[in-house]
Amino acid sequence: MYQLITSTNILRISDGAFIPADPANTDYAAYQAWLDAGNTPEPAPPPPPPGPDYPAFWDALIASSVYASIRTQSMASLPMNTLATEFIALIGDAKAGRPNVAAIQASINAILSTGTFTSDDIEEFQAALAAGHLSETFTLN
Repeated sequence: MYQLITSTNILRISDGAFIPADPANTDYAAYQAWLDAGNTPEPAPPPPPPGPDYPAFWDALIASSVYASIRTQSMASLPMNTLATEFIALIGDAKAGRPNVAAIQASINAILSTGTFTSDDIEEFQAALAAGHLSETFTLN
């Protein structure tokens, strides 16, 4: 029995051997004969889901109205300025490969509970999370 790994690589399940698509390879010839006999290999496994992409999240966030709202509110409120500064630092660490998920979630919660945001702002924040594959990691309460 065989399984496709890619369109040009086959796995022989019985012994875990990888068989390249090379007509001169005897294992590949045996695979072709197996196919010619009417057999079908198991499909290739699906690719893993994309991992967190903090730079993509940040790029989407800073282009959004919610970021503009956070900036505007930060200029008028020391508490919001402190929260925004902390959030920016946490995202900087995450972009450098050191995400502190719990602290980022707490920062998001604090910003959203301290500031005033429209439903459009929240939708854009959610869209930025989705752009960075972070929708399952962080929630907007």
